[in-house]
Order: sequence, then C-alpha cells, then structure tokens
Amino acid sequence: MFLIEIACPRGALTADDREELAADVCRVLVGAEEGVAEETMRRARAMTHVGFRELDSWTTGDGPWRPGNVPPLWVTLTVPEAWRTEMSRTTIGMVRRAVRRLDRSYGWQRPEGHLWINVVGIADGSIGMDGKPGTADEVVGRMTAEYRERTDAAGAGLPEGVTVDPMCGMSVRLGRGAVTLEHEGRTLGFCAKSCRAAYARRHGLPVPA
Repeated sequence: MFLIEIACPRGALTADDREELAADVCRVLVGAEEGVAEETMRRARAMTHVGFRELDSWTTGDGPWRPGNVPPLWVTLTVPEAWRTEMSRTTIGMVRRAVRRLDRSYGWQRPEGHLWINVVGIADGSIGMDGKPGTADEVVGRMTAEYRERTDAAGAGLPEGVTVDPMCGMSVRLGRGAVTLEHEGRTLGFCAKSCRAAYARRHGLPVPA
C-alpha cells in the first residue's frame, strides 16, 4: 500500500513530466524485483497509487516561485503506521532517485530545500482499504493472499542460508540482521517486521518487538 501525492507549482510540470515521474515512482517502489513472488508484486502494484496536486501562488521564504526556475516538489507517501519507521529511509531514497531522473532530463540543479519527501503513517482502524476500516496486517494479508493460496512457502531448492518469507514469498537470507521467528521447530525468515508481525498474529504467536 503506497498512496503517493506529489504537489508542485501550477504549470511547472507538463502532462508528460507527470506521467513519466509517476511511472518512475511506481517502477522503483513496486517494479519487478528478483526474489519476490509475482503474485505478491501484482497485488502490491494494484495497491500503489500516484497522483499530482498543482498549487497556486507557491511561495518559499525567498519569495514566489517563477516559471523557468526549478520547481519545488512536495511528495507525501501514505502507508500503514506499522510500516513507517522500518521503510521510511529506503522509500525516501527510492523516490528521490525517481525525481533526480526528472531533474536530469531538464538539466536542473535542484536547490537545497526544494524537495520534500514525507512518509505519513495511518493507524490501524483508519486504513480504509476498499472503503472498509482495516489494519496493517489486513493489508499484508490481502497483498499476499494469492501467493499463500498457491504454495506452502517451505522454500525447497533454495541456496543454503536462504529461506522464503511465508507471508509474501520473498527470498530472505538468514544471518545477522535477518528478521526471523521460530515456529514449530523452524526458523522462518521475513522480508520486514510487518510481514513477521502479520504472520505471528495470524498464527496466534507473540509479536516480537
């Protein structure tokens, strides 16, 4: 679930600019990624939305923005609060790379303070997936349902030290720093704490801190 709004001064970006930037943002966030189940990525793409909001009279502390100058951008990514802390650093970097491609296409040198990428978390019970109040676990469950129906994620045939996240199907290397959980005598690996928490609650296990 990525709900992304990009605010810019009115008239600063062409329709092609907006279309290409939106496509780049989607590509870096939910494009094809090695080691991730296609069923999960397909549902993740369906839960990713990018839109633009053009604002009038955009003004900074140095005065109004003028056509011909590098347009400031204000990007807001809305995600479940349970995901926010863990994913913010990586996600901000991904979106920044997409913006830099736009800048390079125009030869823009973006001034300091002219790009803001903020990640906003929505609390459980206030996530309105399909118009119904939901939780981060339910988003993960919906995103991974097709994969979990298809396979028992035991991970046969994987390289030594690699397992499969039983929630989403992503390949996970075990070892230092891995997100893991012991269940039924097995060490399970997870792509993120949000998948581990969803798995634990689904199986009635204590949720690790």
